[in-house]
Amino acid sequence: MRVPAVLRLIAVLVAASILSVLTRAESSPGILILTNVNVVDTRTGHLVRNLTVVVKDGRIAGVAKVGLIEGSRHLQVINASGKYLIPGLWDMHVHTAGGPAAAWDENIIYPLYIANGVTGVRDMGGDPVLLEQRRRRIEHGELLGPHVVLAGPFLDGGRSDSQIIAVNTPAEGREAVHKLKKLGADFVKVLSGVPRDTYMAIADESARLKMRFVGHVPESVSVAEASAVGQRSIEHLSGMLLACSSQEDQLRRRRLEAIASDDSAAFSDLKRQTLATYNSEKARTLFTELTDNNTYQVPTLVWWHASAHADVRELASDSRLKYVPTWARAEWERDTFQQQTIPGELADRKELSNRYIELVRSMHRAGVPFMAGTDGPDAYVFPGFSLHEELELLVQAGFTNAEALSAATFYPALFMAKLDQYGVIESGRVADLVLLGANPLEDIRNTRKISAVVLGGKYYAPPRLDKILAQVEHMARKPEALARGQ
Repeated sequence: MRVPAVLRLIAVLVAASILSVLTRAESSPGILILTNVNVVDTRTGHLVRNLTVVVKDGRIAGVAKVGLIEGSRHLQVINASGKYLIPGLWDMHVHTAGGPAAAWDENIIYPLYIANGVTGVRDMGGDPVLLEQRRRRIEHGELLGPHVVLAGPFLDGGRSDSQIIAVNTPAEGREAVHKLKKLGADFVKVLSGVPRDTYMAIADESARLKMRFVGHVPESVSVAEASAVGQRSIEHLSGMLLACSSQEDQLRRRRLEAIASDDSAAFSDLKRQTLATYNSEKARTLFTELTDNNTYQVPTLVWWHASAHADVRELASDSRLKYVPTWARAEWERDTFQQQTIPGELADRKELSNRYIELVRSMHRAGVPFMAGTDGPDAYVFPGFSLHEELELLVQAGFTNAEALSAATFYPALFMAKLDQYGVIESGRVADLVLLGANPLEDIRNTRKISAVVLGGKYYAPPRLDKILAQVEHMARKPEALARGQ
C-alpha cells in the first residue's frame, strides 16, 4: 500500500533525533534534511526559528516550517534543534597559489577553509594555470576546498614575472586585459605601480570586454577617479587616507617623487603627513561618491592588525601555528623580526591599524559597501581561521553582528552577481551551509562555534572536521621539501 506523503513527513520528523545519531559525516545522500533549525536571513539580518531545510542533489530544495518530503532510501536527517544555520562564508581576498601562498600544499591550505566554514574564496592573484587546475579539481570533487573565483596574474608597472603582467603603456594594459580574459580570469586586478594613462586604458578595456576590474588604487590615481571609472572593489583601503587629506594633490606628487627615487624614509614621513591632514568634510564627500558608484571596500583589517602586532609574544604561541607549514612559520618569524628592527615601523603600523578601524567606521556610516577579506596566508593571517577575526574587527569598527555576517555571505554573492547561487539560505541555492552552536546575531564570535559544515550538500560533522584538521596538522609537520609540495 502506498503511504501518503504527509505521513512520510511525520515519520521523518519523529525519527529525526534517532537518525541524526546514525548518519555518517562523510556521506553525501540524495536528500539531506535539517530539522528544527534557526535560520539566519542574511538579506534582512533577522532570525527565523525552527525551520526545516531540505537539500537535494547539492542544492537547497526548500525552507519552511513544514513541507512534503519524498520518500527515499538515500535520506539523511539531522535534528538541528538549538543550532543556527548561516550560508557558507566567503573570504573575498586570499592568495592560494601565489605570493606568500605560492608553496603552500593544496592539501593544507584549501581544507583549512572548509574546516572553518569558508566555502568560497576570491583569489586575488597567482599562478593562473595552477589556480585553474585546482579550481577544476575542487569542483569535480577531487580536492577538498572552497569555490574559487580568481584574478590570475597581477597587472603592475615594472617588469613581468611568473605572477605579474607588466603594463607600462596603455597598449600593454589593453593587451593584458585580453590576455586575462583568454586565460579564464573572472576579473582583472591592478596593483599600485600601474601608470595613470595605463590604468585608464585598463578601465576602458575592462568595461568594453565586460570584465570587472578591482585591486589597489595606483599612486598616480585618486580614489575618486578610480571609483568614477568603474573600479568595482578597492583592497586594503589603498589610497583612502590620502584621498581624505586636505593636501591630497601636493602629497600625491611628493609620494610619487619618493617612490621614483626609492626614498623609503621620505615616503614614511609622507604617510604621517597624510594622517595628520585628514579632513572630515572632504572624507564625507568622497564616501558619498563611493556609495553612489557602488564601489566596494575589502579592508582586510585582520591583515593590518597582524602586521601591526608583530611584537606581541603571544603570536609565537598561537595554537593555529600547528596548521602552518614549518617553512612558512620560519618565514613569518623572520618577517616579523625584520619589522621589529626598523625604527618606528611598528609604531607607524599600530597607528595606521587603529586609524583604519575608525576610517571603516566612518565609511560604513556613510553607506559604503563592504566585503570581508583577510589577505591570507600572509604572516599570522591564517587561512580560514582569520576570516572570523575579520568579522570581529568589522564589529569593532561599528558594524552590527548581522552586517558583519552579511559582509562574508550576502554581499560577496551580490558583488559577484551570484546571489542566485550563494549568500542566502533560499530554495535553489547551492547547499553551502554552516551550522553553528550559538547565535551569531547575538555575538559575532559565535561564527567560530561550528557544529557542522555542508559543502554542496555533503554534510561534515565535527568528527570529520576534526579529522581534516588532524590531517592538515600532520602535513604541516613534514620536512620542508614535502611541505612545499616538491
